[in-house]
Amino acid sequence: MPLVDVTYSTDVSDEELRRLLQLLPDLIAEAVDCPEEPWTGPAGVGDIEIRFRRKGDFDVGELRFVVEVRTKLLKSRLDDKQRRAELIRAGISTRVLGPVGVWLLLQDGAWSQT
Repeated sequence: MPLVDVTYSTDVSDEELRRLLQLLPDLIAEAVDCPEEPWTGPAGVGDIEIRFRRKGDFDVGELRFVVEVRTKLLKSRLDDKQRRAELIRAGISTRVLGPVGVWLLLQDGAWSQT
């Protein structure tokens, strides 16, 4: 289950955020798809969590969007993590204006939900 944090600059419109929200679930699912956890179609309950946060007065950086994706560390993901991050960035860059950064974190962990 990817956890996604999107930080965006103060000049980003609600329409841009809506476009990004519609795009991210499938784009991220495709980017982290692997034999151990294959993408099986549209995200269901508990398949992805996306949180948005506007930059504050004391945040530093020139990127309009920074997308941090945290997901489970698996060997097949580790082998080509840069390609996966670039796939997400390229998909976002076609839908929003301005500089975009993507940080893909592969982490050991466990998930539980009710």
